[in-house]
Amino acid sequence: MKDRSRRTRSLFAALMAVILTAATFAPAMSAEANQGNRNGQPGGQVVEEREQKGHSAQGPKRSVEDVTIIDSTSFLIDFDKTYPKGLGIDRMVEVEVELADKTVIVPDLTGYEVSSEDRSHVTVEHLNDDLAGLSGTLTVNDVEAAFDYTEEEEFEGSTIQEVRDSDLGTTHTVRGTVTAHFEAGGQTNMYIQDDTAGLLLRGPGLGDLYTIGDMIEVTGDLDHFRDMLQLLIASGNSDLVQENAGMVEPKLVDSTDFSEENGKNIEAQLVMVEEATVNELRDFNDYIAEDSEGEFIVLGSEADVQEETEYDYLIGVVNYHFYEHKLMPRFDEDLIEDATVVQPVQAAPGSSAVEAGTKVTLSTFTDDAAIYYTTDGSDPTVESNLYDGPIEITEDMIIKAFAVKDGLNDSQVRTYEYTVLAEAGSLEIYDIQGSAHISPYEDMAVREVPGIVTYTQGNGFYMQSEESDGDVNTSEGIFVYNPNHGVTAGDMVLVDGRVVEYEERGFDGNNDLTTTQIVGSSLEVDSSGNELPDPVVIGVDRDIPSVLLADPDEYDIYDPDTFDATANALDFYESLEGMLVEIPGQVTLTGPQKYDEITVISEEWALENRTPDGGVYLTEKELNPEIMFVNVPRGTIAKTGDYFEESIEGVVGYNFGNFKIQPVDDLPELIDGGAERRDETTIEFEEDKLTVATYNVENYYPGVPAEKTERLANSMANELNAPDIITLVEVMASDGTTDSGDTDASESYETLIDRISELGGPQYAYTDVAPVDGQDGGIPGGNIRVGHIYRTDRVHLADGEIGGPTDALAFDENGELNYVSGLIDPMNEAFENSRKPLMTEFVFKGESVYVVGNHWNSKRGDTAPFGMEQPPVQGSRDQREEIATVIHDFVSELKSYQEEANVVILGDFNDFPWSSPVQILEGDGMMYNSIYELPREQQYTYNYNGSSQSLDSILVSDHLTEGLEADIMNINSGFMEAHGRASDHDPMVVQLEIPDIDPDYDMGDVTPPVIEFTDEALNEDPTVYLQAGDEFEVPAVTVVDDVDGDLTDQVEVTNNVDTSRAGTYEVRYRVSDSSGNTATKTLTVIVQSTAEPFEELANGSFENWADGLPVNWFGQSSNIAQSRVNQSDEAYEGDSSVQLVNTSTSHNRFTSEAYAMEAGVTYEVSFWVKGNGEIRNAMYAPGYHGNNYSNYSAYTFVDGDEWQQVTWEYEAPGDGEAELIISIRNTSGDHLFVDNVEVSVADQ
Repeated sequence: MKDRSRRTRSLFAALMAVILTAATFAPAMSAEANQGNRNGQPGGQVVEEREQKGHSAQGPKRSVEDVTIIDSTSFLIDFDKTYPKGLGIDRMVEVEVELADKTVIVPDLTGYEVSSEDRSHVTVEHLNDDLAGLSGTLTVNDVEAAFDYTEEEEFEGSTIQEVRDSDLGTTHTVRGTVTAHFEAGGQTNMYIQDDTAGLLLRGPGLGDLYTIGDMIEVTGDLDHFRDMLQLLIASGNSDLVQENAGMVEPKLVDSTDFSEENGKNIEAQLVMVEEATVNELRDFNDYIAEDSEGEFIVLGSEADVQEETEYDYLIGVVNYHFYEHKLMPRFDEDLIEDATVVQPVQAAPGSSAVEAGTKVTLSTFTDDAAIYYTTDGSDPTVESNLYDGPIEITEDMIIKAFAVKDGLNDSQVRTYEYTVLAEAGSLEIYDIQGSAHISPYEDMAVREVPGIVTYTQGNGFYMQSEESDGDVNTSEGIFVYNPNHGVTAGDMVLVDGRVVEYEERGFDGNNDLTTTQIVGSSLEVDSSGNELPDPVVIGVDRDIPSVLLADPDEYDIYDPDTFDATANALDFYESLEGMLVEIPGQVTLTGPQKYDEITVISEEWALENRTPDGGVYLTEKELNPEIMFVNVPRGTIAKTGDYFEESIEGVVGYNFGNFKIQPVDDLPELIDGGAERRDETTIEFEEDKLTVATYNVENYYPGVPAEKTERLANSMANELNAPDIITLVEVMASDGTTDSGDTDASESYETLIDRISELGGPQYAYTDVAPVDGQDGGIPGGNIRVGHIYRTDRVHLADGEIGGPTDALAFDENGELNYVSGLIDPMNEAFENSRKPLMTEFVFKGESVYVVGNHWNSKRGDTAPFGMEQPPVQGSRDQREEIATVIHDFVSELKSYQEEANVVILGDFNDFPWSSPVQILEGDGMMYNSIYELPREQQYTYNYNGSSQSLDSILVSDHLTEGLEADIMNINSGFMEAHGRASDHDPMVVQLEIPDIDPDYDMGDVTPPVIEFTDEALNEDPTVYLQAGDEFEVPAVTVVDDVDGDLTDQVEVTNNVDTSRAGTYEVRYRVSDSSGNTATKTLTVIVQSTAEPFEELANGSFENWADGLPVNWFGQSSNIAQSRVNQSDEAYEGDSSVQLVNTSTSHNRFTSEAYAMEAGVTYEVSFWVKGNGEIRNAMYAPGYHGNNYSNYSAYTFVDGDEWQQVTWEYEAPGDGEAELIISIRNTSGDHLFVDNVEVSVADQ
């Protein structure tokens, strides 16, 4: 792109230089004029002196149309008419100069010359007032011309090529002209170029400071992202060298330049490919293109690239993207399909909010094209303004422009809109926040916004206005995104940046609220040590509205007129966004810690809908807006009913669909609220009554941690007192999430059933219908389904066949079912991407009982209560209503044949007892929900967002209500795994009196075989200890059945022992007799490590190094580049420490070698750290934690030159080996230094 006006001025200046060398200048004034006032004195005078002499121009009326600076002692005036003969120049013009430092002088005009070819052109000299070495503006009769004769300071930094040839982690100062910039991940990716090469810059707010064509100077650290070099620029480390320094000409290249061998030579440069064809979209935004030399990739993330399209020219910067060099067009104008059309007009800066006085430059890629424009929003024509210089923005303005050139078709009209910014320092935070969910200043730059820093984190800080505006609808707090802020709480700061509505991390497609933020480009600390603003005390200063929206039908989230923080809970929390608040003590947890968050209420609010353990149950309004989220340190152990005696203070943030409090100080002491898991049901076993339970086992398969199997089996065998029938929800295929296409879950059932038996429970069998692969929703590959397990000594399946995944249960003309166990209408569209209900006919003491297991479609897809779509939409409920109708109609048909049919409909309905889908099941009294048998405060099986609620129910035929007993075992939903939680749902059980049973009903052989080890010692303690590397032989067993006799040769043995790796393993023996009774026995094999114990961790002082790495470090799970692990003499003790570098927002692991850990032992890890970045810990323990990695500790934010100690505790989940992980991210400056790592055994 070329700046036509700049080129025209250059040509004109050259022409005038020739003219001036031959010209003879007349005196500046006529004789008469010399007798009167002079236009200044030698050396020039300030304006005040000129005014005292009463100077004025008194010649014939002429208008100055243009002024052109020729050199430091002369300029050219273009009058509207010919210059009158005989008049001195001082009679025609008033001249003054304003220098860059705002000094104003009146130059001494020493001579002038009227052009003989055009008498309207007059050249004027001011030899006594040489402007050499100065810069400013010369004004002639109110027409301005800028000049700059300052000597450019010699640049002492690096060329871009020198930067590119340097080592990672080195610091450089470099200059270049901006060729492109894009926003990504809250920072700017800016491309610059000089005469040697191109380079990518990455830093916050760069796009708000500079634009294409500006020459800038930056200082930063050389890094790379996926091997593309980038210079990381902290806030304040960039300067404008020259605004509108000129556009970089694209370099002409071809497809061969993008190859692996050649791509580095053009990386980050602005290039152009001619006569290229884009053929097809390869994937994501990658398009396959070709020219005469071959293929290359066009990255279409920023421009509207079209498939099967021929382009005369493709222009863009070269991006090394996912390990390929690609041409990335910057905008649609880089895609030139037809070179016979004048290219559209570009404006620099483009549409935006700008400071008053900003000058907009118009240009086009087409050489020598004329640009016509308007500034009133009307469409331009060739009769409009001809562009010949920058357009000054003094008020809100709409510029429309197009370009023309002889022989080419006119360009399209482009529109650019400009809003004049408020003056620096004139906006407060509450102005920016506004009384709405969207800031009235969105996407605008703001300057010198004042605030007191209330809380800091690695990527930014919260600040709050010192004084409130008194409007409850506006927030006085805001988050400032600036990863290199360097501020602390109590600092009064002035922030420059851009206002954005940022969508925080959230669930896909949930249309979450946005948070109003300032992406800080620079800041100034005005003072430090200030007191923080008083927090808003919730329930004292402000009450939480009891409903999400008082008038949902009239509410419009985009309309500030409907915003009311006193009536709408949605607006209440928005009005506190970014502010300090206080939850007054006592503060009680309403659910267990999850995702490093707790949900709480204040006891001072006196809520009535409370559970016995201290939770808050959900009512028919389906939202408890009083429940607040609080962020807590990673690893916090907390359950429902635990509490803080003191208040919690923090700032209000938002993510994943909810407002959340980030405490500004350490939380008060957490006190145990006394909630305990029950160890037995309230229902007492009776021989002639049937017990039926429902239990969502949360994605169960054999690969879950052994303790989950243990807990589930124990709760079924002992805590639930071994119900006769248990409907299991979320049973996965035996291979878990492996997307193998095999949906069989037999091993899943058998693993659980065997463990129930081993823990003293009765023998169970199972029935299910394996689903069609990938058709029933849930975790991909998991193929979750509903199944039943049943006690073989109490019930059995009716005689008949079991249906398949597409077979529908149906009645013949006599009312007989075609399958004894099968699916209800599985091909009905109501069950799309959801589990199909499984109905099984069981026989209990001679009477049939029809059990319908359910797991209805989830609420996924419903919009969040605290989201942008208001009122929230529960679209998923429509499908559940359809499912309920199908089941209701089927059961009605069953009852038309058997009026007193014993029917139990149970499972996870993903909806509440009062909801329309569950009400459909009840019908007109056909079924009764047994949950009503419990007190209201006990009617819950699940905890979501801190509200105790029931998604699970057991409905029974109306005639089974006599003698009905119900119990919900709240043993999971209010607790964490650390408390013994086995699932996210609580089980529910009922006991029923089934009419007309036969108390003497013969169940036949129900006794399983007996398995014993031939080694008697193993029958007493079935445990074998080995050293890693030992050989292992499976111990022999014998099997005897009281009916079938010796079954030793029918034993099945499964063995996962790996003696090459320390850990705890199992050998399982399993055998069934001819009646189907199954026996199991388990042998535990502990393979002990030969590694040193963890408390003997070596070289934690990092004194010993070899081959560039610390000895005893850089274990198997390390993923940090070796080049980013450096020996440093910045030691806490001794001579050296380790410097770790990772400027990325994604963490890198630096790990120890493997050490032996002992089951149940708590290890305390401590180390010293300083520098700049974030650091945390974890363990890599193969065979444990599901994915081998333990939970990570919370990040410690390190910012300073003082060493600080970090400690962390880890409880070994079993015997084995583990590596200590030191995880880092967001390092800068000197990065992070770590020293004196120690591991000790904590006091037990």
